[in-house]
Amino acid sequence: MDRDRARAVWEAELERLELDVISIERLLRGLESAPIEPWRPPAVLGAMPVDLAAKARELLARQLAATTALSSALAQAQKQVAYADRVIDITGRSPVEPVYFDLEA
Repeated sequence: MDRDRARAVWEAELERLELDVISIERLLRGLESAPIEPWRPPAVLGAMPVDLAAKARELLARQLAATTALSSALAQAQKQVAYADRVIDITGRSPVEPVYFDLEA
């Protein structure tokens, strides 16, 4: 019974992690995403079942890709803020409404 319980807990945790990854992937596509709670390893006896390792590796790869994409998006946003700050410095005024510049267009 303990083995079945441990498996069920690990399956649920992997599904939760997958939902977190999906949320970040949606955010990166400009879609709404749900807040993500910090993950803590489950308090179960025993290791993750071996047959779940492939799914865990896939989730890890997706998490790493999402982390890279988020870092890139953050860097781009910081460049846009810096550019807007320079425009304000040069013109001496702040726009009344937000203005966005597409630096790659």
